Amino acid sequence: MGKEGFAVRCTSASSCAAVYAGGLHVVVWRVGGGGGVQQLAALVEVPQTFYNRTVGLLGFWSSNRTDDFLQSDGKLMISPKNNPPPEESLRQFGLSWAVPVPESLLFSIPPPGRFTPASTEELMSVSPAVQDRLRRTCQGSLQCVHDILASNDTGLGLHSRESQELYHKLAMVFGNMPPIVTEPTVIRCKVKSTVRVQISTQDTNLDPISFSLLFPRPPQASVGKSDGILTWTPLNIQPVYLTIRVDDQLISSQFTPILQVCNCLNGGTCQYDSIADNHLQGRFLVVGCLCPKGFSGKFCGNTTDVCKGKPCFPGVQCQSQSQSQGEPDQFTCGECPSPTIYGDKQGYKCFENDYCLPPFLFPCHTMADCLSSGYNYTCKCKPGFTGDGRNCTDINECLDPSACRNAKFECVNTPGSVRCSCRYQSTEETDGCGDSANPPGFNVFNVSLGWKNQGSGGEGLRQLEEILSMGFQNKFYNAVMKWPMQGSGLDEYRINVSSDTPHWYIRDYLTRVSTYYRIKTAEVGDLDECKSNEVVCRQPALCANTYGGYRCVCNGTTDVDYTQSCILDMGALNRTGIAVAQTAEDKKPLILGLVLGIGIPVLLLLSALACFCCSRKKTITGEIPQLLPEYVQEQYNPPPFNYSDPALHYNVHVSPRVIDDLTPRKHRSTNCTHT
Repeated sequence: MGKEGFAVRCTSASSCAAVYAGGLHVVVWRVGGGGGVQQLAALVEVPQTFYNRTVGLLGFWSSNRTDDFLQSDGKLMISPKNNPPPEESLRQFGLSWAVPVPESLLFSIPPPGRFTPASTEELMSVSPAVQDRLRRTCQGSLQCVHDILASNDTGLGLHSRESQELYHKLAMVFGNMPPIVTEPTVIRCKVKSTVRVQISTQDTNLDPISFSLLFPRPPQASVGKSDGILTWTPLNIQPVYLTIRVDDQLISSQFTPILQVCNCLNGGTCQYDSIADNHLQGRFLVVGCLCPKGFSGKFCGNTTDVCKGKPCFPGVQCQSQSQSQGEPDQFTCGECPSPTIYGDKQGYKCFENDYCLPPFLFPCHTMADCLSSGYNYTCKCKPGFTGDGRNCTDINECLDPSACRNAKFECVNTPGSVRCSCRYQSTEETDGCGDSANPPGFNVFNVSLGWKNQGSGGEGLRQLEEILSMGFQNKFYNAVMKWPMQGSGLDEYRINVSSDTPHWYIRDYLTRVSTYYRIKTAEVGDLDECKSNEVVCRQPALCANTYGGYRCVCNGTTDVDYTQSCILDMGALNRTGIAVAQTAEDKKPLILGLVLGIGIPVLLLLSALACFCCSRKKTITGEIPQLLPEYVQEQYNPPPFNYSDPALHYNVHVSPRVIDDLTPRKHRSTNCTHT
């Protein structure tokens, strides 16, 4: 199949084995009884590396037997008093690990009928005589008896007994863990001095253990067969192996400790932390010596000039004191070579200079500080970066909603820092970011949110209002919940914001704070009130959608209020409202008579007055802020709208607009005095 990491071999059409690179070995075979019923059996050999890492039908492999039945949802099925759970619970445990049909690797025809499992209690309800006969046939195997009763096939039950016997034989082999030597890992001794060491072992099966030494073994070395006490008297520093064998009658293991041998003469002190000679790949070590006054050499056997032992740093001159001065073991060293430095005694030990300064290459990342101790150095990333000092990456502070004061500011991440730029700032504003009076009108947008906690309902509306109130403050007016979008897991809301707040400001902010407020999906767009039937214009006026709002249009050119009719004078309606419009409708015959009676000049005069009234219609023209977030500009992505399109230059709403029985907050000025 072109896969790597495992191999499969099938010795027949009924038996296959798979070996995985990690050491896992799986054997699956199929057997059939005389009645046509077939049985699938599997044997799994799991290496020690899988300890505490297995889940599934085979259980959780650990030292604790109470956590074997771990279900696929992470819940543990309790085993009462270390006994297996009840049979019905075991069936539920197995079903929890069932592989869904689209992911199954088995290509089998579904059974014609629904499978109804039979419990052991139901199967064993046969007569005692039948039970005795089956136990004799199965040689006491309960699994064999169970399968014969379930399948009515004696051959199938005997196959179960054979599989059970195979498992027990292999379990005896694999279940017997070899004894392991835990101590000592290192044996320290002196030449011509006897050392006695207790060999400590662990055996998982608690089997009796015997000890022995493998040949060739060192002279004068022995170990107690039952007590494991090693006795050895080294005669010299000739390298030798000392290998200990521990046996539990079924399997054995071998262990070779490290031998540290001291051969200090003339009262020298053994320095087990200092190695003079290394033999047998580190298994036989001759340690150094600290010599008393008047002696020198590797093993303190020399009484000559102490400088012959080269005690100073390589390349530094050594000056020994004469015998006449009474201190033959004293010496002085010259200066350490540049650029090294010395510690307590000049020239005796010389250390490298500052690693953070030339001539050394700077060892840390360019965005990290190097701190040298004279003997070593440490790297620490600069503020605004994270890492181990050798590799530092910039921290995106914009992921934190508190990086900027609120959503009125666009957050732009910079190396090691963050920049907050005002989205609403203009040349006319001098009192902060978006804190001046909002322009007339408002925008209504559609917000679709998917919450990580399903079924948010009214709690989701309260959360959305809280998020937008903190982020946009005076730019946010109100919000209502419409209905959950069926099958999508999303909730739909209507929000009312100031006319200088485009929808991508809202969308960017909801995306930024999604992690903190458990928002899974956030979509914000202009609401088409005409298509969604959220408004009704009185016929024959037609509804025309605008960015953030809508219009009721007569004859394709004239805007009217959604309560007005196209028959009446638009200017009069705008000035007098619905009540006056109704009065004008009632008096229409009288007006027609006056026009016919007075004549053409008066009619022309009334037309001029009507045009004058229409010109006083209270509309304020505003433009969508032609400003994209900086990070969008940096990515060279095209803006979501063509701002040169005249259709996006819209008239904001003047009269208060009510959506879902909620009226936008009116702007008012308040004088405040701080005390």
